[in-house]
Amino acid sequence: MHRWLLVTGIALFVFGAAFASGENRESEPDQGDQQSALMLAKLASTQKITNGLVTKDFEQILRGANELDRICSATAWASHSDRIYAHHRTELRRQSQKLAKMAKEENLDGAAFTYMQSLTTCISCHEYCRDVLKIADESEIKLKVVPIPVNVQEADAAKKKTNRR
Repeated sequence: MHRWLLVTGIALFVFGAAFASGENRESEPDQGDQQSALMLAKLASTQKITNGLVTKDFEQILRGANELDRICSATAWASHSDRIYAHHRTELRRQSQKLAKMAKEENLDGAAFTYMQSLTTCISCHEYCRDVLKIADESEIKLKVVPIPVNVQEADAAKKKTNRR
């Protein structure tokens, strides 16, 4: 019963996030950039994982985990040099590989636990990007994430560059 509640909670969280992202997607003027496409692909792969967890379909969990692993190794996503951002990307990839292993072993509890860890990694990464990093204006720098200056010297150096922040 406890496992069923956990998996149901995960499913509701992911489906709620998918519903919310669907509303945001319609209101966004530019959906064609690579980062947005990667995020939507990650969401689709996590939906497969969630569905596999709630139906105990290990093949579907494995497919979703393998897709997530491929997305995590995509070069367009790996282009940012920030160490913390890179850590989140590496951690999500490690977790997707562990999730695939749990699916191959048909370990539902291990897969559910690993999936919860991957959700925590996603939330932490988005929190970091939202609160610490700033998306640069795409007209000047294509698809780059730029750190917000944390001291006076960095702020002065940023003002001297032609890039807007």
